[in-house]
Amino acid sequence: MLLRKGETYLGSLLILLILLLIFAALITQNVGVRSSPIVDEVFWLAEGQKVTAVHVRSKVEAHVVIRATGEYVGSVMVKIRKDIAFWLDEDYAILTAPISLRGDKKTEIELTFIPDKASMGNLRGYFIEVNFLVTKAKWVMENSYPPRLRVRTAELESVLVF
Repeated sequence: MLLRKGETYLGSLLILLILLLIFAALITQNVGVRSSPIVDEVFWLAEGQKVTAVHVRSKVEAHVVIRATGEYVGSVMVKIRKDIAFWLDEDYAILTAPISLRGDKKTEIELTFIPDKASMGNLRGYFIEVNFLVTKAKWVMENSYPPRLRVRTAELESVLVF
């Protein structure tokens, strides 16, 4: 039995449609709704003390406490960024860490850096940004001082002592 041109076209179209449906079913089969963890707490440490201001070239630890809201298995990128007035902010230090959280569990990520410039001129200070790479969610530290980090020069500190 020979097929006519119209029947061949319809048959091809039907096969293509069936293949598309199978492909769509395979793609969506393993995709579930993932919830992003939340940033529970962030703080700066210098010499073992919580701080909101430090001197240039001081060793600073940025601490980010992340809490699960469901299940999250993936990477988290923590960035220390320079807060630049009237311009684009700049990445200063970056850490990507794998995490696996379930339920209401927490984990803490620490990123150590040394600020190279004081908060003066167009540099207002430093802040933390957290990117959840699997869910594409982003958290940015509140735009105020504190909680953002101010950096002082050694000369300014000696003037304040008198």
